[in-house]
Amino acid sequence: MVTIADCQRTQHAWFKALAEATGGRSFSTHRMEWVWLPETREMLCLFPTEITESGLLPAMAEARRRGAATVGIWLNAAVREGILPRHRFERGWQPWWMTAPVDAGIPAEGPADERVTLTCVAENQAWLATARLGGEWAGRAYAFMPPEQGGKHLAGIYDMEVALDHRRTGLGTALLGRLAVTAAIAGAEHLLLNATPEGQRLYRTRGFELVGKGQTWWHHLPH
Repeated sequence: MVTIADCQRTQHAWFKALAEATGGRSFSTHRMEWVWLPETREMLCLFPTEITESGLLPAMAEARRRGAATVGIWLNAAVREGILPRHRFERGWQPWWMTAPVDAGIPAEGPADERVTLTCVAENQAWLATARLGGEWAGRAYAFMPPEQGGKHLAGIYDMEVALDHRRTGLGTALLGRLAVTAAIAGAEHLLLNATPEGQRLYRTRGFELVGKGQTWWHHLPH
């Protein structure tokens, strides 16, 4: 059984890997774990069990020093926001944690969708599926498979995006299918992801089930 804790650990591992690959860094401040993502200029805290000023304020100072655009806090739904509103954080989108057996995302036998190409980003760990139509970019999604966690073989699907003009054309399903096949070959047994309330409709049609919800909080820094 895949749990919310599994989803959170895999999400954290994905952000840490992304930070390492893009010249960012990971660090901690008084039991608050952070990642700096320079490409998106985000300073993110992943699933703290409590939020204190001794943990928050040093990271805020570091975010300003690095020219961050936003500071984000990803919370388990059971953890209260505490001091965040006092420090001008605003409630953001709510991740819907969803999981499915890896074969649920694999389409029925047939020719591979030629609109989607696959790139290995890190051997046996991360892959990028890209959709193009008429030579133009139309969508993308990543699969990330961290080291085995407690006997579970999990792969996360992240940053799914389909261009507005190409939605409802099956591209989302094609991206998911290509990554599910790749993850299965690499040894994954379950897929997991965080969905928006709108995006979860696609995943339900592919056999994903909701296991829980989280909450994000955001502070936008002035420039």
